[in-house]
Amino acid sequence: MLLVPPSEIAHRIVAFQSLLQAHQVDAALIRQNTDLYYFSGTVQDGWLLIPASGPPVFAVRRDVPRAEQQSPLRPVLPLESLKQLPALLDEATGRASPRTLGMELDVLPTNTFFFFDEKLFPKDRIVDVSGLIRQVRMVKSSWELEMMRGAAAISHAVAQAVPHILREGLREWDLLAELEKTARQAGHLGFARVRGFNLEIYFGHVLSGPEAAEASYADQPTGGPGISPAFSQGSGFRTIRRGDLVSVDTMMNHNGYLNDQTRNFSLGPPADELQDRYALCREIHQCLRESAVPGAVTGELYELLVDRVRKAGRLEHFMGPNASGVSFLGHGLGLEVDEFPFIAKNQKLGLREGMTFAFEPKWVIPGKGVAGFENTYVVTAGGAEPLNLTPEDLVILN
Repeated sequence: MLLVPPSEIAHRIVAFQSLLQAHQVDAALIRQNTDLYYFSGTVQDGWLLIPASGPPVFAVRRDVPRAEQQSPLRPVLPLESLKQLPALLDEATGRASPRTLGMELDVLPTNTFFFFDEKLFPKDRIVDVSGLIRQVRMVKSSWELEMMRGAAAISHAVAQAVPHILREGLREWDLLAELEKTARQAGHLGFARVRGFNLEIYFGHVLSGPEAAEASYADQPTGGPGISPAFSQGSGFRTIRRGDLVSVDTMMNHNGYLNDQTRNFSLGPPADELQDRYALCREIHQCLRESAVPGAVTGELYELLVDRVRKAGRLEHFMGPNASGVSFLGHGLGLEVDEFPFIAKNQKLGLREGMTFAFEPKWVIPGKGVAGFENTYVVTAGGAEPLNLTPEDLVILN
């Protein structure tokens, strides 16, 4: 089992404590699984108490022995009741009261907030520290980049398997099943964590032909029919035909860290319009690589790239079928699908070395299909470097 190094955990907590001090927050209570894993190295059921200064306290309901095995934090204390938390926090913060307590209010259930605010800590002021947490998490360490390269290797294995599986008459659903088997055998954990409410991701979108352009409720450029209104996105039971462009968009998970990749395949040449858009997609990726340097403002980068598409006369159906299109070109990626930064309209965040994001310029053309590929990038001093290993060519099979 690959554990998070103690030095990683220590660095993250120190960085977070610095932000707590700067925003005059006395302590933070961490509960959400992704944040627990980031700051403790495990997702055991518990609460992580991080004071603005001093050692954190990890109070665990279940399972204490596994928490001690997986996390370098000490002490790991058994938590039999939430009523123990005030005393633990008093000790961690030197019994300073009233206090300002930080919680993940972007994801914390409202009932839990009310219980803490009205009953557990009625004298303290509870504030949202989710933005501070995401600030710490958005710049990746060399160890995290190693994990993300591991996820990219799984994506590569999946893409390399497509030409050996894809054939005329195969259903999308069966292609998806074979690729998921390949991913699992390569080490994919089988899920992707998403922070946003009601955002749902499972493996990715494996879509083909004109039906690939079907819009869905998902906040993504592609949708797809799915096989049930309970999850009306992604692959359907459609039979793949010659001339169909097949879009294989996958989200792979290695040790908690993600890689997002899209590659396009076709049995025989696809429509000229789709090939044209794919060629332009390569130009847009190259522009991003050169422009996504430290200090570049994400909203300005978005406008630069969209303007490139506009000048090419290819803005129609870009990033979705007209009214269903999305107003972003890229999203931060790491432990979650929707991290900072967002290459999106009106965003004002400046890029920094070590930031990672998925970039996915795509055209979703009704009656034709989907064209465009996606890479996961890391920001370096010289621009955006792709973590993906798979060649970016449109693969046309006989």
